Amino acid sequence: MEWDNNMMYLSDDEIKKLAVYLAYGAGIGVFVGMFKNNIPLYFSLGSVIAIVVAGVVSLSNKHKKNK
Repeated sequence: MEWDNNMMYLSDDEIKKLAVYLAYGAGIGVFVGMFKNNIPLYFSLGSVIAIVVAGVVSLSNKHKKNK
């Protein structure tokens, strides 16, 4: 399989989806952090998990589109 440099860049739609994932991840992290009495940790954890999930979904969609 040949590497395509365009797979590294995000389109406008992918950036919007990343922002939505990030907002949900941060919100869920703050919500969980309120109950666990550690809001900064869970805010950060939720944000990082959201970015990773958005990246995996984006790469998966690009891989399906290229087939």
